[in-house]
Amino acid sequence: MSIEFEKGFENRVERQAEKKESKEAEKDPELLAAASMERADLLVREVKTSKKQMQNIAVNIANVKKTIQQLRAQLQLAIQEEEEDPASIKQDKKALEELQKKIAYHYDELIKMRDELIRENVKDLQQKMPYLSFEELHAKAEGMVDSLLESVKD
Repeated sequence: MSIEFEKGFENRVERQAEKKESKEAEKDPELLAAASMERADLLVREVKTSKKQMQNIAVNIANVKKTIQQLRAQLQLAIQEEEEDPASIKQDKKALEELQKKIAYHYDELIKMRDELIRENVKDLQQKMPYLSFEELHAKAEGMVDSLLESVKD
């Protein structure tokens, strides 16, 4: 019974800590802003990683097809149709499709966060460059966010 009691106690302590953190997050706009910026950064990194994976898979598909064509030529076999790709190529194509969907989802999230990211960048720039007007700050922040979105779009 003492082990169950300890587990129950640990769970209650964890829940209380989570509630406290969520209440603090609700009250602290700076914490929310930091979380938003961190989320955007995470999404950008995820998109870039997914794109690299897609490139690697595409190179792998090309290499496998080339190797198969060379083997067929050596064995004087007829070339199979595209529909009859080996299982590994089918798996790679499926992985590519999944990564494309993942990238599209993350990019869509970033687009939805655009206005929020601009607001947060304006706040940061106000502290760093208090001599600029609001319009200049907004234009600069908008440019930063747009360049971030462009970097993950391609």
